[in-house]
Amino acid sequence: MKLLLSVLSLFWVSYCSAAELKLVRIGQPVGGHIHPAACTGQPGTIVVTFGQINHRDLRITRSTDGGRSWTQPAPFGPTVKKTYYPGSLTRLADGKLVHCWNRWSSETVETEPRSVLFAMSEDDGVNWSEPRPFPRDEKVMSVIRHPLVELAADKWLVGLSDRTLVFDRATGIGTNFGDGRKHGLVPIVRTQTGAFVSGAGLRSGDDGRTWEPITRFPNLKEQGWRHEMVCLSNGLLLASEILGPGVGGERIRYVISRDDGRTWGHVFEYYNPGRPIGGRACPRTIQLDADHIGVVFYDVEPKQEGGPALFFLKIALADLDRESKVRE
Repeated sequence: MKLLLSVLSLFWVSYCSAAELKLVRIGQPVGGHIHPAACTGQPGTIVVTFGQINHRDLRITRSTDGGRSWTQPAPFGPTVKKTYYPGSLTRLADGKLVHCWNRWSSETVETEPRSVLFAMSEDDGVNWSEPRPFPRDEKVMSVIRHPLVELAADKWLVGLSDRTLVFDRATGIGTNFGDGRKHGLVPIVRTQTGAFVSGAGLRSGDDGRTWEPITRFPNLKEQGWRHEMVCLSNGLLLASEILGPGVGGERIRYVISRDDGRTWGHVFEYYNPGRPIGGRACPRTIQLDADHIGVVFYDVEPKQEGGPALFFLKIALADLDRESKVRE
């Protein structure tokens, strides 16, 4: 009887792993800067934006069943007939969503300098507020690609290409974060202990006033707009790493920190098509619940089955923990 239960248990684990690592197609982008953004809404709801046509057609799609099925991608209203460059999505503590995107100086032509707009949704991405700008120097290009860090109600840590600022939504004023340094277009996360980890390879335990370099930190800085870093509710930190030659590489994996961002000693590979990946992939990971994460990324290789695709992949944290390997 014990042997039978052990066999059934092994079968169930294998079955769940195979089912949850199944790629789900959620869009078929044409090309260019596809660069998806993702966040969760109410339980079971996921919102994703991505570039359908380079700088001309920003789409939004939603899932209300945890990523099994998705709405037909539709144009994102505030950018219709306007140029854009993809940005980020964030869910706030009160359930509101914030979508940030980049606009060019002309509504019809990609003219620098770019700047950042944001809009908010109170119904999981169905309707959006009128766009508002972040503070800017009109002579300097300012771009966003990563989620906000909510420091308090109406106070957000915003990582821009030209400035790392704390934005007060009530007043519209932005002030420098911590010691005032510019981290660049890299992700910044706050860990479960309250420390901050910067994609520039730095860690701060005093709200950004001082920073210490992290040894063997994943190379997020070189292509910060492409890569990601997230902090999970169980304390794990995940950073993206794309391996292999060429524009898109050949494999995508997480580099994992289990000690609040101090060291990064394990890896978990989740995408390896056995050929070059079409495009930069630009993965974006979200926590779905206490036991699962989801990652959105693209592969526009035209010869793959079904052609170019934006994919969603659900991953059980038990699988990530069990199947991660020591980083060489």
